[in-house]
Amino acid sequence: MAEEEVKRALIVFNYAERLKAGLIIAWNLLEALSEIREGAELVGAEKVLVTYLNALISEANIAANASKLEGFREVAAKLEAIIEGVRRRDSAAAQGLVSEAISVATTQGDWAARKLAERNLI
Repeated sequence: MAEEEVKRALIVFNYAERLKAGLIIAWNLLEALSEIREGAELVGAEKVLVTYLNALISEANIAANASKLEGFREVAAKLEAIIEGVRRRDSAAAQGLVSEAISVATTQGDWAARKLAERNLI
């Protein structure tokens, strides 16, 4: 494996793992949000969650730019849809989209993980 391919694999693997971790946190936050029924607490929790999801969108776009993999843009698009689900207060749909986004991020990182494992780097 050429040095450039190793560098690219490291970049892709790093971003894929970071996004997966962030998406798992988003899942947990959605779970917590679903337990809040109404009022100012719900409005505030939604705002915090949307802010967090927007930060993940930025991370996914950076990953796409750094890795040149468009799959990370698909993660960003799913995050946009998750935000819409939060705003509609449809936590089931939002959680389904989080699962899909985790799957896409995992797929993006799979190639990189295999390449790095071949070199005993992970």
